[in-house]
Amino acid sequence: MAVKKTLCLAAAVAVLGLSSAQAADLAAHPYLKAPPPAAVYDWTGFYVGGNLGYGWGENTNPSLNLVNPGNVGNITGFLITGLPGATTNGNQFPNLNPNGVFGGLQFGYDKQFGHWVLGAVTDIQAADFHASRTITTSAIATGANADESLSARINWFGTLRGKAGYAVNDWLIYGTGGLAYGRTSSSIGFSCTPGGVACFGINFLGNRAETRVGWSAGAGVSKAFGNWNVGIEYLHVDLGRSSVTAVDQLGFAVLSTTNLTESQRFAIDSVRLTVNYKFGSTPVIAKY
Repeated sequence: MAVKKTLCLAAAVAVLGLSSAQAADLAAHPYLKAPPPAAVYDWTGFYVGGNLGYGWGENTNPSLNLVNPGNVGNITGFLITGLPGATTNGNQFPNLNPNGVFGGLQFGYDKQFGHWVLGAVTDIQAADFHASRTITTSAIATGANADESLSARINWFGTLRGKAGYAVNDWLIYGTGGLAYGRTSSSIGFSCTPGGVACFGINFLGNRAETRVGWSAGAGVSKAFGNWNVGIEYLHVDLGRSSVTAVDQLGFAVLSTTNLTESQRFAIDSVRLTVNYKFGSTPVIAKY
């Protein structure tokens, strides 16, 4: 009996010792809670900002239409059919590539759905896209001494576009497209003096400015810094074709029904730097 009591007492002491050791071990290595989900950037909200960029025009591809009943002054023969003995057709109106800088403001709204972001943006920019050129031909080449000039300019433009993008935390990559509008202006000049068998001394001039509507499409990438974000955006803007007509400036009665019309295309490619301020809070607990 004494032996059994001794064994039971030893077992109890061992169990108590083990429990104390486990408790001490737990105290030395406390349980660590899992960290909360990381905060990610939320692109949802209204924003306003500014932009500055450079644009380069595509070819204006001028197309000539001449109205000259009776071929007065041999203008039709010079510009359309070519003259006897000429080494080239007289029509040398230049193909232009307007380019320049622009800058303006934008306002928009984005809504984030998981990684995907949908939105809309409108902007307006002052621009200085312009090009002009005069081509002079001699009587040796065309049978007449002639100056043929064109100019093309976009004074301002704006867009109203949709956006669809993919967000990776505070980075956003997106595509965009929609309506474009802008103010274009053109000028045309044509003067011709005798040089053998060609047109007699004339001087035609014309100017036109109009507001045109077209389309735009592009893509961009933005990086957020709190409520601010900075981005780079490529945008193509196509305002279609505009026509400018030149009429006689010297008052010749025989040229009262004569006019020259050039149709030109206004389309530009551009790259801009954008800076925006987004209203509302930015970080949220990760949900994806």
